[in-house]
Amino acid sequence: MNGARAPAALAVAVLAASPAWADGPGAGAPAQDYVLHCQGCHGAEGEGVPHKVPTLRATLPLMVTTDAGRDFVTRVPGAASSRLTDARLAAVFNWLVVRFGGPQALRREFTAEEIASGRQRPLAGVRLARDAVAAQLAAAGSPLPGDY
Repeated sequence: MNGARAPAALAVAVLAASPAWADGPGAGAPAQDYVLHCQGCHGAEGEGVPHKVPTLRATLPLMVTTDAGRDFVTRVPGAASSRLTDARLAAVFNWLVVRFGGPQALRREFTAEEIASGRQRPLAGVRLARDAVAAQLAAAGSPLPGDY
């Protein structure tokens, strides 16, 4: 196997062997895109890195309940600079929200147009923007869990 293909082949092999991602509802392209483009920072189960990378598992379903939260997640550096197309990144977001929050958590699907709009306005102050969304959610009675 040539060296350029080894990381992708390894990621696909890990994906296929992992019970958390294989053969379950929603398995397929969004799950594979998550492994190849998001898992490096957010972890295999969306757990994040304490004090560095927020957990998707505990925060994403809450964040997307507000327009400000949806806007935030499309503009964070990892999403805004992802090599995924707008449509594929929208599919990953939709898949993650359902995976971590259940079908009821996806009140409105992300679209390619929404992703493209966010990418045109990348965040400079990620922490400040996240804190504003967290304050809005807390005021509405849905504080974000965990420590960032």
